[in-house]
Amino acid sequence: MKIGGYRPNNNWLRRQLDTRWRRWVWWCFAGAVAVSVVMAAFVAPRQATLRMRYEIAQLTRIVDQLEGEQRRLQLDREVLTSPPVLAASLDTLGLVPVAPGRVMHLTPDGGLLRPKATPAPTPQVRTARRTR
Repeated sequence: MKIGGYRPNNNWLRRQLDTRWRRWVWWCFAGAVAVSVVMAAFVAPRQATLRMRYEIAQLTRIVDQLEGEQRRLQLDREVLTSPPVLAASLDTLGLVPVAPGRVMHLTPDGGLLRPKATPAPTPQVRTARRTR
């Protein structure tokens, strides 16, 4: 036996749409925007500060490396220009020892002091005496 349900035939009726959901979605969107703006206002300065700290740390590390390299290069230069090394390599560098008469000294008041001229030793020539 088949029992059919009663179904009223009211398809000609149209339901009225509920428009309150649009207002609810709009309020949710506005609340999300407000929360995002407040969070951005708190997070953005901290993010900039953190980025600057990382950059300062990186630049400090680079400065330390460059200062170490500068110290090593200065040490190498001092070793290469030290008087014992230069004296040992006079011939290879094509240098000639300076004559003592060409050396000048600096006085405390800033003037140059030329050493006293010493007469150059004259070579003594031996004359051979003939005995008769």
